[in-house]
Amino acid sequence: MTIRKATVLGGGVMGSQIAALLVNAGLKVKILDIAIDEKDPNKISRKSYEMITDKKRPQLFDLNFAPNLTYGNFEEDLQGEDDADIYIEAVKEELDIKHSVWKQVKAVAKDNALFATNTSGIPIEYIAKVFNEEERQRFFGMHFFNPPRIMKLVEIIPLKETTEESVKAAQEFAEGKLGKGVVVANDVPGFVANRIGTQTMNDIMHRAEEQGMSISDTDALTGRAIGRPSTGTYGLSDLVGIDIAVTVTKGMQQVPGEDKFFKSTKTAEKLVESGALGRKTKQGFYKKEKNKILVFNPESNEYVEQSKPQYPVLAKFSKDLTANMDVIFNADDEAGLFMWETMRNNFYYSALNVPKAASDYKDIDRALVWGFNWKKGPFQLWDMMGFERVKNRIKEELGELPEWIENRTEGFYEDGESIERVASVSELIESEIWNREDSNLSVVNADQLLLKLQSGNNIISDDFAKDLIEAVDLLESEDFSSMVLYADGRNFSVGANLFMMKKAHEMKKVDELVGPAIDTLHESFNRMKYSLKPIVTAVQGKALGGGCELVLHSPFVVAASETYIGMVETGVGLLPSGGGLAEMSDRILSTNHKHDDKQQSMTEVLTNIGMAKVSTNAYEAKRYGYLRDTDSIILNVEKRVEAALNKARLESEMNYIPKPEAKYIALGRDFKALAEGMLDAQRLGNFISDHDYEITLKIAEVLSGGDVPRNTYVNQRYLQKLERERFLALLKQEKTYARISHMLETGKPLRN
Repeated sequence: MTIRKATVLGGGVMGSQIAALLVNAGLKVKILDIAIDEKDPNKISRKSYEMITDKKRPQLFDLNFAPNLTYGNFEEDLQGEDDADIYIEAVKEELDIKHSVWKQVKAVAKDNALFATNTSGIPIEYIAKVFNEEERQRFFGMHFFNPPRIMKLVEIIPLKETTEESVKAAQEFAEGKLGKGVVVANDVPGFVANRIGTQTMNDIMHRAEEQGMSISDTDALTGRAIGRPSTGTYGLSDLVGIDIAVTVTKGMQQVPGEDKFFKSTKTAEKLVESGALGRKTKQGFYKKEKNKILVFNPESNEYVEQSKPQYPVLAKFSKDLTANMDVIFNADDEAGLFMWETMRNNFYYSALNVPKAASDYKDIDRALVWGFNWKKGPFQLWDMMGFERVKNRIKEELGELPEWIENRTEGFYEDGESIERVASVSELIESEIWNREDSNLSVVNADQLLLKLQSGNNIISDDFAKDLIEAVDLLESEDFSSMVLYADGRNFSVGANLFMMKKAHEMKKVDELVGPAIDTLHESFNRMKYSLKPIVTAVQGKALGGGCELVLHSPFVVAASETYIGMVETGVGLLPSGGGLAEMSDRILSTNHKHDDKQQSMTEVLTNIGMAKVSTNAYEAKRYGYLRDTDSIILNVEKRVEAALNKARLESEMNYIPKPEAKYIALGRDFKALAEGMLDAQRLGNFISDHDYEITLKIAEVLSGGDVPRNTYVNQRYLQKLERERFLALLKQEKTYARISHMLETGKPLRN
């Protein structure tokens, strides 16, 4: 079944966000709600529409998508016959209201329409009471996690009568069209993610109270060290809403057999009673006061300054999660044992929920990774800690294990196995050409090259630039059809090596150390741009600074929709030096603009780079000029490499024509004068500092083509030379050094 049209029932916060997600995915969407005003029956749904299409903070990737969204009300729009392929209900969590809405929907829906409820707390079976036997075959829970645009997890909860075809259609829709990760859950309280995620948070809070452990100490032990969000347990509860955790806990306590796993926590209940629900009320377990984050003291009922945790075990942890699991297993101190019990209890409860909550233990891992932002799920962590020794210790400490664990003699995952349903890149590789510190070059699909950026934090290092040149040489000289460049991790690349810049300034060897690196960077990016065979870059997350410039020079790009691209060098007192300014000039000056608006386009580029603007999604990156109309955008980030390989294959088979090196007419001194006037006004108005003025003026000099008359012919290599000169000049300045140092120390820009 192909789903092209959707109706969202309920225009509240969640309904609006789901509607926006569907529109972003290319569907025609109608959002409906109750009519509370006879004179304005669409009042609620119109408000949702206006929030989704708000010009300043739109929920859509592109406001040009807005015509695909309409709004109405249940009374007027659920009449006659309706042609929606799927209805997603997100009305108030009251059974009578849901029943009323579904009675109206099923009376007008076409025979093969799918019915989905986004409930998180009401059993799916209860909501399904209004459906007949045939309608139940097309009804299921479809639980999106908040915010649905960002969170990957969607839980699909079928009834016993829901057909496999309906579940398959819903899963293919969520994964293929919306780019989500699907877990098929059973109709049990909390389904999978909330059930297990809330239980471990409750378990941690209960034991912390019993042992007299402070809130901040507990969070230090239950955050990054065990692969969970850096907020820790209490901080995450503040983010989600303490009232939600308490409500889920109390609900689970009413379920037979669950009361021993869900305990009342005094501090959480005390805060809920006082109305301190977390971030939504600006105070919960933590409270921000001026520039400090205070923590709640349950004994004094006051917010106090946090003290740094003094547990020796914390010094033993690193970014290596496997090593951390070994430290926890072998720990014998109070803090270490608390962490072991945290892992043990989570492993045990997760095992009990197979097949109770999910038929596949991998779905439990998927639910916690995709829905709670854990780095690894419970069974992945169990493997990391050592399957057999953990199994024996849990049995010794807690008694009988679930039968499926008792009968298991090997770990849960094979080496390199992932929870993703999309084939991993490693599965595509047929042979490896090299595996170096900063890059890996492999062969896939018999004649395609796959170049992986794998330097520390995916920085665009000097060694990677050299590897890129060598890879392009190999592509052009051997019998390969095309190449795809990609990087693993949440972010594609956040730029260049600032430590090297700082060191070069301190040694007073900017020209000697940085100059040649810029030359290599220019050569590598130029080789990629003018390659004789097609190259496609698959990009996701942040592509900043040098990462942005690499994307700019790629002949083709496949970008995940959640890609944030920008040249942010002004934040550290520099300007782009990898050819980014030259490339943006090339894109504007080599285009036949109507009404001669090249100067206006160049002014927008100057503003975006001068203000270090970063696109909020890939479609906005197109509007900024960082992506082109020939570049592709997909919602499923896991499919970006596969899509890039397909695009590269297509281009290689369609008479690929390499981009020729061009020359074009510069805007010259006219544009520089215009920019100077604009920047003077900003400086006089105290919108920018003197150093901001100097940096941005140097950017304008490069974009204008230097100190030349308008209509002077220039080319990209000449503009890159201007970039190099001005970059090195800025790097030698003390104010730039201060900005770089501040960024390295704090992670925040300094405006001096």
